[in-house]
Amino acid sequence: MKIISQTYSMKNNKHITLEEIGKELPFSVPENYFEKFANRMEAQIMKKQTPIRRIFSNWVFMAAVFVGVLIMGQVFYSVYQNNTLNNKDNYEQYVLSQVDESSLIDYYVDDTNVK
Repeated sequence: MKIISQTYSMKNNKHITLEEIGKELPFSVPENYFEKFANRMEAQIMKKQTPIRRIFSNWVFMAAVFVGVLIMGQVFYSVYQNNTLNNKDNYEQYVLSQVDESSLIDYYVDDTNVK
């Protein structure tokens, strides 16, 4: 309550002397704060450091991603190759469907085409 009255008097009174404020400090520090400060700071630093296990797990994760990308690449390449072969077969079937059946029979029956 004293702080509120001091603040109120500071707003109303433009000239404040040190005697009016007094020697009482409005803030306090917990007991043994500075004695335990170094230990607390070291504990917080140790928490922030990454352990070797975490670094190892990061490397394992990156290796797994790399292997996954390679496997997916192989799968996509094999699918592409199968599609290419199917397209070639489809093209041959298309060409053969455009040729007249009697022309094919004449081609196979003709003796000059036989080697």
